[in-house]
Amino acid sequence: MPQLAGVRIERVETSPEAVRVTAVTRDDIPRACQGCGQVSQWTHSRYVRRVADETVGGRPLVIDLSVRRLYCENPDS
Repeated sequence: MPQLAGVRIERVETSPEAVRVTAVTRDDIPRACQGCGQVSQWTHSRYVRRVADETVGGRPLVIDLSVRRLYCENPDS
């Protein structure tokens, strides 16, 4: 699944109640600013997105994804 190339799985935990996947967006892959399109690797902070609307083997699947928030490095923006 090439759309997951920018994600690193850190941990998978299973219990009778749920399956939890902890993942982070990779720091070694530059991303473009959504406003101007210039590539940036300057990380401002991180925040966690939680996805919890699927099931695996009849148990809820919870994905905790830590996402980078980047600074735009374009001085004209």
